[in-house]
Amino acid sequence: MKELLAAIWKLNFLGEKATPERIIREMRCRERNLRKRLGELLEDGLLEKEGKAYRLTDMGRKKLSIVAAGGVFDILHPGHVFFLEKAKEKGDMLVVIVARDSTVTRRKRIPIVPEEQRLEMVKALKPVDVAVLGEVGDIYATVEKIKPDIIAIGPNQTHREDEIKEELKRRSLRCEVVRIREYRECKLPSTRSILQRIIELNFPDQRLEKK
Repeated sequence: MKELLAAIWKLNFLGEKATPERIIREMRCRERNLRKRLGELLEDGLLEKEGKAYRLTDMGRKKLSIVAAGGVFDILHPGHVFFLEKAKEKGDMLVVIVARDSTVTRRKRIPIVPEEQRLEMVKALKPVDVAVLGEVGDIYATVEKIKPDIIAIGPNQTHREDEIKEELKRRSLRCEVVRIREYRECKLPSTRSILQRIIELNFPDQRLEKK
């Protein structure tokens, strides 16, 4: 049931019509029992129908636990994947908010990889159900749209849990804030370490050296 509800929620969130045909493509399943299952969820009050499209009711939405996680994801590395895997374990669906170039530049540094490319790479990661770009100027605006049950923070992210909880309360958003404590050990565990390694190697191009 949750897999079907999750597929419909995703289509609803992305602004797509959750018709049986579109749900089949999203779930990559056969139609055999889908219409029957949709009918049962409709009768149970978990779905409502408008034309041929389905939408989760408040009762249906409460059956899902949605996790939101955010970050820059500039030059993907194993630490990113590990964090998202752990975040996904906290609920049924993982929605990842990819920081805008303007936000990264203002708060951290100029990103190496542009926002659209970072978004494309995050979407391709196995733990990720939905990935979206954050809002310009208001990092909580996207959270308001998602209305997650849980917000997951990475071990190295500088966000303070108490500040996040206070802002969520101010916006009447009820969700748990969880810090992922586990850390993925590897040779280059961060974007900063990768950039430092590139600088140390001085961008050698063996193809040019052979000429």
